[in-house]
Amino acid sequence: MNIFALTTSYTFEFTLIAMLAASAYFILERYKLSNEYKSISTLAFLTTFLAVIEYYNMREFFSLSNLDKPNINYPTEYRYVTWFIATPIMLYTFFVISKIYKTNKIIVSIALSLNFSMIVSGYFSESSFSNNTMPLYFSYTMFIIGFGSWLGILYIFNFMLPKEIEKSNVNGKIHIKNCLSLVNKFIVYGWAIYPLGLIISFYDSSVETALTREIIYNFGDLFNKVGFSLTCFLCAARLSKNT
Repeated sequence: MNIFALTTSYTFEFTLIAMLAASAYFILERYKLSNEYKSISTLAFLTTFLAVIEYYNMREFFSLSNLDKPNINYPTEYRYVTWFIATPIMLYTFFVISKIYKTNKIIVSIALSLNFSMIVSGYFSESSFSNNTMPLYFSYTMFIIGFGSWLGILYIFNFMLPKEIEKSNVNGKIHIKNCLSLVNKFIVYGWAIYPLGLIISFYDSSVETALTREIIYNFGDLFNKVGFSLTCFLCAARLSKNT
């Protein structure tokens, strides 16, 4: 049995179970949030449960019998459809906690637009390269657009949002600042996992590299979706004690 196939399958199963557990946690612990912040529980649940649906639909692909085949069609579309829906929910979750969605809708609109650009261009980059449907420069161009969109999101969360929070009159400002600090780390380091998975595919098209990319995506989904949502949920729980 190929060690890459074995690791890919086991990390997939682990991520699926963890996402399911996180989804149950966000619902069962909802009572800890005040009415003002119960929507955070809903948004956190949607983020992880969408991944549960995605991974459930991909389960046959990640079976050991399928991964051991010489020719595999990778479930790229499943991943990007979920990312297209889940990542804006993740960003919007913080906007709800910080009340930015009320005080500065322009920042919210720009951040979500950049997010959509990042996911869509990332999909066309990976899909066109994997299926060899477009010239190589097209894949690279789409990658650059997606990477630039990600940098735009980083700028908003690292430079614009701290100023907006500082001048706001929101309750529990210290908790929101701490939440933003942690959320920034997910966006900087956690989201960097995904372009890394794509970059290694550009330089090596072997089966082992493709499986390594899938392992990176599995861990990336687990780290980012659960970690980001849990950070916002715990922040909402602290803020609920002050209301």
